[in-house]
Amino acid sequence: MRRSRLMQGWTVALVALVGGCAQTGVAGGAAGGTSDEPGGVYLCQGTRVPASVLTDGATADQLGDEAAAALDGASVPDIEPEQWRVLTETSTEVYLIRELPEPRDNDGERRTHELMGIEWVDQTEEGGEGWQFWQHSDCALRHELGGPADAIVALDPDNPPDPASSQVHVLVTETACAGGEPAYGRVTLERLAQLEDRVELVIGVEAPPGDAQTCQGNPPTPFTVELEEPLGDRTLFDVAVYPERELGNFSEVSRSPSP
Repeated sequence: MRRSRLMQGWTVALVALVGGCAQTGVAGGAAGGTSDEPGGVYLCQGTRVPASVLTDGATADQLGDEAAAALDGASVPDIEPEQWRVLTETSTEVYLIRELPEPRDNDGERRTHELMGIEWVDQTEEGGEGWQFWQHSDCALRHELGGPADAIVALDPDNPPDPASSQVHVLVTETACAGGEPAYGRVTLERLAQLEDRVELVIGVEAPPGDAQTCQGNPPTPFTVELEEPLGDRTLFDVAVYPERELGNFSEVSRSPSP
């Protein structure tokens, strides 16, 4: 089904998800994969990205002739097609993703990837039906947890890792809209892998009670991870994100201070 741009006069509904709380709706039709996908599924601002696309997916220079025409659509920026992986390719939608040349920090979140969507519409900016630039966002790719929302996780500078301790103190910042409240009692440890040389963490946050939540940003919430034995010289990794990264100290970000 073709989309129309004629909504309340002339409006270009380009989605630029570059700040504030994370969005939860899937953009366009750029769905991909299921929980059975090899390597799992990540989310980029609500759009599902199979891990297999990131490692083995076709690049935009391999699009079929019909879909390749989307790259010349209205308002579509010039790109290097070989740098972009194909997330969706249909007769009405082309969604692409690539790793940013340099990560971008957004309120303490290290965004590493860029998503672009182009859709066939009834009325483009240039007039008449055709391909139209529809969505553009950058994101931190995070595992689809199937319930809990994702979170920014960092070491607590007031309680740094102690090799002799079996406790790891982190600060968890909820990215979903939560009324600017801390996530006490809602932080969940989704995965804890205690290996010889590293400890892997996946931490989420359960949604707060109530349907309507404001989106002014949320404060970090202290959370303690209990290990089976002292940390020792093992390295702590956040594996909820792609690519996985070593946990670092919480830096000053423009959020309300925790109580």
